[in-house]
Amino acid sequence: MSNRIIQMKNDKREKSVADLAHLLRDEVNADMIFGKPCQVGGGDVALLCFERLFFRNGSYASLTIMLTDDGDVQTADIVGYGGGEGLGNFSWGANRSFAEMAEGVLRKQGFQTYSAQKI
Repeated sequence: MSNRIIQMKNDKREKSVADLAHLLRDEVNADMIFGKPCQVGGGDVALLCFERLFFRNGSYASLTIMLTDDGDVQTADIVGYGGGEGLGNFSWGANRSFAEMAEGVLRKQGFQTYSAQKI
């Protein structure tokens, strides 16, 4: 099973972490399993977990997003994983496209990708 990890940052900070969390909840085409914005120390954090069924191979893919705002810059860590099924555990790119969906939503809000890797 392969995973897709995308790291982004935003220096503009036009929306709060809570607003970004609500936007992702509304824009990502999946079921939100967990979403919790909160304050930690002097910054804001939101952890979001999504799940989506892919009928073409009968499997689920998962997406976890951690948004942070330390007062100077906002960051987003996006992890798409799962999507495989059976002995071969082939995901057919479900985890990649799932992560890239969230990346596209955040890019429209001024975020820039600084690292993307497939594991």
